[in-house]
Amino acid sequence: MINNLKNWLKIRLARALAPEIDQLLGVERKLEDVRLYGIAPWYQENFWEPPVQLALRDLCRPGDVVFDVGANFGGLTTIMSRMVGPKGVVCSFEASPRIVDKCQRNLVLSGCSNVQLFHAAVYYKSYAKVPIYLGSHLNDSIYNNQPNETAAYEVSTICLDDFVKHTGLVPNLAKMDIEGAEFDAIKGMANTIKSAKPHLILETQPDDTNCLDFLRAEGYIAIDLNTYQVVESSADYPEGVGIRNNLYIHQDRLSEVAYNPPFNFKDFATLEAADFQSKPDGSIGLKTPLILDRGRYLIDVAFKAQGTDNDLTCGVKVGNKPIFRYHAYSNLLASSYRDWVIHLSETSKVDLYFDFLHGTRDETLSVQGAKITQISDFQDLPTNLYI
Repeated sequence: MINNLKNWLKIRLARALAPEIDQLLGVERKLEDVRLYGIAPWYQENFWEPPVQLALRDLCRPGDVVFDVGANFGGLTTIMSRMVGPKGVVCSFEASPRIVDKCQRNLVLSGCSNVQLFHAAVYYKSYAKVPIYLGSHLNDSIYNNQPNETAAYEVSTICLDDFVKHTGLVPNLAKMDIEGAEFDAIKGMANTIKSAKPHLILETQPDDTNCLDFLRAEGYIAIDLNTYQVVESSADYPEGVGIRNNLYIHQDRLSEVAYNPPFNFKDFATLEAADFQSKPDGSIGLKTPLILDRGRYLIDVAFKAQGTDNDLTCGVKVGNKPIFRYHAYSNLLASSYRDWVIHLSETSKVDLYFDFLHGTRDETLSVQGAKITQISDFQDLPTNLYI
């Protein structure tokens, strides 16, 4: 009789809750429809451009005014928002009409109430019009890649010196990733650079030294964020590399930050091909995890791959949890993303991993080894990339 009563109660309860359950399922479907583009939810780890992100975590301080020029999906804007906190301000700029709405959606869903997003192309003058050419993977630019390419949009421009004068918001740091238009933007903030000497993080091509030459003449030093080497010319980049991210610190402000080269490098470990093992699904990892003390490490990984029809993540795990990750197809990762940077807040057991997703694989993937170097200058820095 008791069992019958329990069953009757379950049936009545299920009937009573049916409308609420249907409503909840509808909410879940709506949430799926507006899911985040390109970045993780705010409560999960954010792996957007980890070497750049690490510098942002070091340099964006509570209460700062900071600029994110070329926000894309907002992956780094959200990090800057968290770092400057409720008393700080993030001014985020995105020129592409097909990206800006996705950026705004991510910022709202991530709770970034200290961010203002501006839909304009940052340029050397305001009130102009520039074309927007579509990139292959939402890397749109005001410059075309093909001689006869047709622009998809036309957008208004804004000069950062005008913006600073109008708003009174003077940046302590500006990050720029605008697909080859960085020098246009730098020329448009020349007065701010002279007066405020903000920290700058710029994406650049190794053979394009316009920003490098201009900023070095203004008293800045440049640091390659993947190697922590000082950059004075194109010859200072590793041979054969593609896009780089340079951190620029003015000489008058070196005493404020931990980025004060030349840095002290300590060889920690050299791994050979025999230290790695393949798994049945084609993934690769270390046979034996490494024990690394707290601090910052450069990990130069030698690996090869020819595949383009696969889904690969590679990076560093502590235990089973990734703390550094790149995600693309294997050939792209092997050709452009082999120098990794991590910061450990405590002694950790570390694995280097190459994991294929969604049943894909690449038989040409091979790991020849890795060199791990500790940067002693950051050993006691409390920065934590993984919060």
